[in-house]
Amino acid sequence: MNNRFEWQKRYNIGVDFIDKEHQKLFSIMNKLFEYGENDAKTQWICQEGIKYFKGHAMQHFAEEEMYMASLHYEGYDMHRRLHDSFRKQTLPALEKELNESGYSPDAIKHFLGVCAGWLIGHTLTEDRAITGQTTSKWENLLPQEQMNMVSNTIIQLLYELFQLNARVISETYGGEKFGKGLYYRLVYSSKEGKEWEVILIFEEKLLLSTMGKMMGEESDKVNVMLVNATRYTARQFVDRIRIHYPSIANYEIKDENLLTYEQFQRIFGKQQPQCSLLFDTGEGYFAYCDRSPHYLQGDVGTSLKSDNATAEIKKYLENNQTSQKKKILVVDDSSVMRQAMQELLGSDYEVSEVSSGVAALQNIALNRPDLILLDYEMPVCDGGQVLEMIRSEKNMSDIPVIFLTGRGDPESIKKVMSLKPAGYLLKNLKPEDIKANIDGFLRRQEEAKSRQTEPKKKILVVDDSEVMRRAMQELLGNDYEVSEVSSGVAAIQSIALNRPNLILLDYEMPVCDGGQVLEMIRSEKNMSDIPVIFLTGRGDAESIKKVMSLKPAGYLLKNLKPEDIKANIDGFLRRQKS
Repeated sequence: MNNRFEWQKRYNIGVDFIDKEHQKLFSIMNKLFEYGENDAKTQWICQEGIKYFKGHAMQHFAEEEMYMASLHYEGYDMHRRLHDSFRKQTLPALEKELNESGYSPDAIKHFLGVCAGWLIGHTLTEDRAITGQTTSKWENLLPQEQMNMVSNTIIQLLYELFQLNARVISETYGGEKFGKGLYYRLVYSSKEGKEWEVILIFEEKLLLSTMGKMMGEESDKVNVMLVNATRYTARQFVDRIRIHYPSIANYEIKDENLLTYEQFQRIFGKQQPQCSLLFDTGEGYFAYCDRSPHYLQGDVGTSLKSDNATAEIKKYLENNQTSQKKKILVVDDSSVMRQAMQELLGSDYEVSEVSSGVAALQNIALNRPDLILLDYEMPVCDGGQVLEMIRSEKNMSDIPVIFLTGRGDPESIKKVMSLKPAGYLLKNLKPEDIKANIDGFLRRQEEAKSRQTEPKKKILVVDDSEVMRRAMQELLGNDYEVSEVSSGVAAIQSIALNRPNLILLDYEMPVCDGGQVLEMIRSEKNMSDIPVIFLTGRGDAESIKKVMSLKPAGYLLKNLKPEDIKANIDGFLRRQKS
């Protein structure tokens, strides 16, 4: 999935225990992302990781709520409602999906996408609101009774139309990306000019398994006919929901659009909806968002009319078949420039666009790009500051950044290049020259990537001696990815979340000795094949015989010269590879 985000100082809200727990949650989520990228991991390992994440989240919510109550925080009730939605609905529903699907790739993707998006959004908005650094984005949320009415109506409609037994995942869906989807927007208006907007989000596999089957479609891709059928069904769907809103019963449809995910994000970011629900239908995810957007203009795609619908839907579907394309993120406060780059690059790349540095970081966390095109001159947070923030994130820092600048004088170029970006492009270059530069850069990146050596092998050092662990870290850290723990229980947890290629195991440890740890590892079917080399301080014949009776992959005496220990490990891993 190539998604990473790490803690940095700007996320701090200024309350020490809350900041530390946020940092821990970020770290756990990154471990889960690593699991999602490794098909060799086991269901049990995923269960343990999620259990670990859930335990920390629940404890953190309770402590944060106690802190808010002690301050008499005026947003306490709404903040707790957001927590309740996540802990009582979102997490249990996601866990249920994982179990029912046997931890399928789609279920894992859903879990990681929804949790990561929620964690980022909640930390940067709602938690910072506690200390007055921002304001809550959920101030206009419908009362719980009305929210229940809408969600129950949607569940009933999904059953009546498609015989789906849906369940609510979240009552405060924050716009998280949960898979490839169709974003459909409807705007209704009154004679007085008031507006009501609805956005329906269908995961593609949901459309294929419902509308597709009803129409006898056998394709595994969404086509024009399927989208048109979905549009008309969606209108009927929304009309049934409008019955519960007497104040908008007489509104008439004014506009409809198909949105890209980036357009949806921009609309969503201006004002949170009054109702925002996420459902698991059993066949895919579905989201329903509504609000009154009368002040929003210019952030949506072409209006769908009878004379252009087919052509626009074809264009929309073509633009969204981008799963194999390189990803480019354009960061520029000018909508004209963003649109120009979208038109210039959109045919060959998957282009996302945002207007600020903060939006860029959120986009990178959930949809990591292969290249960032960054405007140097932006208000509030300029290109240099955005680049600094990207580099401060350990797992974003390797994303290449090319500056876009409108100034070509030597002094300005010198200032830009002093920040050591991957390059810079003048905005007044001919479009074909800009594209040629980007094409060439990404081609060279791909060639360099193909020449790179394979990732470092992972070694886990298990030893109750901090001195020994540090010595092994210094000895092996340059050539291997070395993790270290001080006990057998910690070793099992570490293996579950970060499976090593080799375990160096101290034979003599208190509580649970090396022999017992080896027995636990071998008892787990999907750990039993990890080679274990014992580290022992005793070299007499009787001790060696005792160690080798357990049939480890080998043993090393701790009093060997460091270079001899490393030579033995290098040789062992080299033989393992062959």
